[in-house]
Amino acid sequence: MVKKSIFIAEYGVSISILIIFYQVLNMKKPNIKEIRLKYLSVSVLVTLFTLILLQTAGYLDQQKIICIPNEFLKIINSVKLVIATIFFTTLLLRISIKRVYNLFDEVEESIFYSKIYSWTIYSIGAFVILHHFGVSLGNITLFIGLLATGLAFAIRDVLLSFFGWMILLRKKPFRIGDYIRIGDDVGKVLHIGTFYVLLDNTDHLPENFTRIPNRIFLEKSIVKLGTNLYHDKITFQLSAIPENHKEIQSLLVKDMQRITNKNELLSVYIDVINEKLLLVVEYMVDFENRHETRDSLIGLVINHFKNNIHIPVK
Repeated sequence: MVKKSIFIAEYGVSISILIIFYQVLNMKKPNIKEIRLKYLSVSVLVTLFTLILLQTAGYLDQQKIICIPNEFLKIINSVKLVIATIFFTTLLLRISIKRVYNLFDEVEESIFYSKIYSWTIYSIGAFVILHHFGVSLGNITLFIGLLATGLAFAIRDVLLSFFGWMILLRKKPFRIGDYIRIGDDVGKVLHIGTFYVLLDNTDHLPENFTRIPNRIFLEKSIVKLGTNLYHDKITFQLSAIPENHKEIQSLLVKDMQRITNKNELLSVYIDVINEKLLLVVEYMVDFENRHETRDSLIGLVINHFKNNIHIPVK
């Protein structure tokens, strides 16, 4: 079984190397730097170099050039299998992961299925290694079950974040590039990771972002504020409705159009919430200008409704 496992691993490595040569031959203008970045990383090169050394030692032993004790030879063969499996799975992912990612039109679908593909390849590699050491599928299943039971409470937040990631990518309450509000955090969705979502707080500072655990999205309400534009709403408490409120609202809307330069979902209306008379202003604005626009609109509303705005005194 050992020789058969080693033969399969070496066969996989040979296939991987042949695939690389095939890809290189099909390049219009082969570039050494491009080949290195696409197929070879430091870990792949180190793994390949170690595998070659072990293979050379085994070959020299077969040719009686050197003599390796059987105990050490068994260890070398086992290490060769592990390294060959790691090399094959890593190289296979570097060659194929981009193709899997590009199979889907939506970014969220690409992220989800490329992750599933990566985990599947690594799981197959781990199963091959465990099978070589005599661990059966039943033992592996039993070990995973016991491990999951023992760690379920210890890593509860991690598991919740993982399941939250799956829900975010499959149900799509928002997309990458959308503006959302979750709790007190507002921003543009930059990335939906396995455990965190990155929110960009401002376009002026690309490194200024918020990292929110995925489990938070299972616990709090998500407000989608728009994709290209940011939807904002301001409420003012009124002491009374002015007699010419229709005329004032019409003038206010015209002034708001001049400030926001946007006509989408631009509205001013009076509402009653929790027995309070409110003036509601809704508008769309570029995300990076939201604070300046909000400040200008508050001043504009106070100027138009200055006799009817209720300011609580504490």
